[in-house]
Amino acid sequence: MATYSITQVSKKYHLPVSTLRYYEDVGLLCDVDRNGKNRIYDQANLDRLDAIICFKETGMSIAELQNFFRFQDNDDDLDDMVALLAKHCKRVDDQLALLEKNRKHIQRKFKYYSDIRQSKQNHQPMPKWEDYAC
Repeated sequence: MATYSITQVSKKYHLPVSTLRYYEDVGLLCDVDRNGKNRIYDQANLDRLDAIICFKETGMSIAELQNFFRFQDNDDDLDDMVALLAKHCKRVDDQLALLEKNRKHIQRKFKYYSDIRQSKQNHQPMPKWEDYAC
């Protein structure tokens, strides 16, 4: 079974070593073996780190992550686990909707200013913003 040092994991995930240590301190990354003072990460640790990163990148707080892993590790309250994931999924859906709205606005501006540039280059009349429907 492949193992990794904290430096290798840090580089692989583009995370500071201090972040990995912090995740251990707050109980998110657990069961990390040691060889003396050196941490030894295995695939199970990396799989858990993948989940941590996924949830962190989508806005889950450390407290929510702690709850999630407590539910996962103890399998004690599936109703709470499902509620936590439903809440988080709704938050991600809201973020996606906002990103999509903003993407459309940016595309509209891009088209408008690209057309202004083309009009100037070709000495043609300038486009009107009103002609660029949402």
